[in-house]
Amino acid sequence: MKQLTLEKAIDITWLSVALSFCWPLPSNTSKTRIAFYKILQISSNISACLVLLAVIYSIYLHSENIFVVCKCIFISIGVSQEVIQTTVCMINHDSLQYVVEEMLHCVKEAQPYEREIYYKLVAKCSTLFGSSVVLYVIVYIHEAFLGFRSAAHICLSMFGALLLWFTAARFECLAIEMKQTADVNMLIVCIEKQLYLRRFAQEVVSNFRFIVLYAVGVSTFVLTLCGIIFLTDTPLILRVQLLFASTTVLLEIYIYVWPADYMRDMSIRVSRSIYDTVWYKQTLELQKDILNVLVYQEPITLSISCIIPELSLHYFCSYLSNVFSIFTALRVVVEND
Repeated sequence: MKQLTLEKAIDITWLSVALSFCWPLPSNTSKTRIAFYKILQISSNISACLVLLAVIYSIYLHSENIFVVCKCIFISIGVSQEVIQTTVCMINHDSLQYVVEEMLHCVKEAQPYEREIYYKLVAKCSTLFGSSVVLYVIVYIHEAFLGFRSAAHICLSMFGALLLWFTAARFECLAIEMKQTADVNMLIVCIEKQLYLRRFAQEVVSNFRFIVLYAVGVSTFVLTLCGIIFLTDTPLILRVQLLFASTTVLLEIYIYVWPADYMRDMSIRVSRSIYDTVWYKQTLELQKDILNVLVYQEPITLSISCIIPELSLHYFCSYLSNVFSIFTALRVVVEND
């Protein structure tokens, strides 16, 4: 089977989110095209808001029908996600443009060993991400253009994951260079690359911080609602839809968590990789410089103060544990009533 290259993975990701109007335009784009793109973004947001108003009104008209209300709530969540994510990406357009073009440039100029790392990470996550893209497209295929845009916005998690995986790969490549440090000049070059890469990583994190926060909020709301409805006497088809919705929102969170956790590990590995050098045979001055590199480095994490301490696999497991605890508490309350 032909190996999936990083270039193809980027193209597939771009294609999956194209209708969301969240992928930034190239820096050499004409002003006319930029203006047209902004008009599309604003128009799509207005369109989504009009649909949201219609759905809310439908909830008001059919408030006694739990089946209709649940469907309207899930539609409103998807539509509101479009509005929030498009707005965030409009605001962060220049920053997203920078990180995407930096990624494309690095891929184009990649050395053979760097490409091997890229291929390894693409192969590592291609099955999950590819299956998720197919899943999301099938879910919304019947909703015409608005449905396609909803699918594109859910696939925006692939966009964030792509940038996080790429950043992690850059850290891993730098760790290899760090192991080859033999003198002060080489160490200075590696530290300059590390500082530049850390700034790049912070840009990636800042662009998706609030999108991840909103995704976690939506996931919590959907899972809580599903837990409540599961404990009531509801039709089987609604239960199946709720189970599918729960799986979808959890998968979206995991798609962010996996690369964020790996990026954190790689950002620390860069500094620690210097242990693999023959530092004990170097000059005292170089040994002191190496010590400074090890002391003053902190991991790059995707976090939100007071809400998400650190987006990692440990956080995801704690999140799942809390969800099941809430389900158990709801079940006890319902049974007591």
